[in-house]
Amino acid sequence: MHALPKIAEWHDVDSSIIENEIAPLHRPAILKGLLKDWPIVKHAKNSPAALCEYLTKGSMNKPINFICSEKQNGRLFYNDAFNGMNFHPQKAGFVDTVHKILATSKQKNDSAFYIGNASVKQFTPDILKDNQNDFLSADNKASLWIGNQVTIAPHFDVPDNIACCITGKRRFTLFPPEQISNLYVGPLDFTPAGPPISLVDINNPDYHKYPKFKEALKHAQVAELELGDAIYIPSLWWHNVESLEKFNVLLTYFHDATPKHYGSGFDCLLHGLMSIRHLPKGKKEGWQALFNHYVFSNEEGMNSHIPEDRWGILGDDSANISNLIKEKIKKGFIS
Repeated sequence: MHALPKIAEWHDVDSSIIENEIAPLHRPAILKGLLKDWPIVKHAKNSPAALCEYLTKGSMNKPINFICSEKQNGRLFYNDAFNGMNFHPQKAGFVDTVHKILATSKQKNDSAFYIGNASVKQFTPDILKDNQNDFLSADNKASLWIGNQVTIAPHFDVPDNIACCITGKRRFTLFPPEQISNLYVGPLDFTPAGPPISLVDINNPDYHKYPKFKEALKHAQVAELELGDAIYIPSLWWHNVESLEKFNVLLTYFHDATPKHYGSGFDCLLHGLMSIRHLPKGKKEGWQALFNHYVFSNEEGMNSHIPEDRWGILGDDSANISNLIKEKIKKGFIS
């Protein structure tokens, strides 16, 4: 794969810069040295063993799910028959699993051991108290990702994500949402870990099988994080994540500023698959016109021809309007 342009770097950022300058761009950003003063990073600089002790010191060794994959060069993916995955789920105590991953990092093998999306509040809440920050709100979902050399295929998250490299190195390759048709996305309801993934091995792409991926690469950007760095990943951006060292720890903070009363965009997508996707061409194009007008248009004064007190569900984005829409859906808006 040819060299890709690097994601823009930002230095000395705080909550105001992230909220007012970075997030409105809806573009990825490297937050260089953002965590350099965190105690957890200082432990990581001492040694992987010191970091493991710090991670597990307040843990009750609760059972946690982790996965292992043998002889797959760390790429967690579907199996060759495409009827399952190339890894095996297991369960053990959190402390035991962390130390097992550390032990395997010292061995010569190509097996992957990996804890994914482990709730910090559930397994090691003390690190949230120690590593305070002013750029994340209290409702952020903090998760740990711990493993050896593992590759996660391109996928997207619905919330915005600030991914913090605690130890090791991580390479993030990002694609904007509009490249979805060039990424050869797999099933929506049969996935390795929740979100749908690209079927392309971006480090060894099969252009005969996936020719449009060449176009996706024209829009890709890359970031390589060292310990103490972070990356801002906007909602719905596709990202491939590679752990580049024998022992790696990532701490992610998911945050969705979308008002709760909006509901789920993904639920809307699924409903569209059910009710619109297989309609005859004419009807489908008619619904596309309606969606473009009412949902995707940013036209100013779209309702100006209607008296304001009759805007109804075309009005503001308040919880009251959302509740009115929900009632219309329950009762059947138009028969």
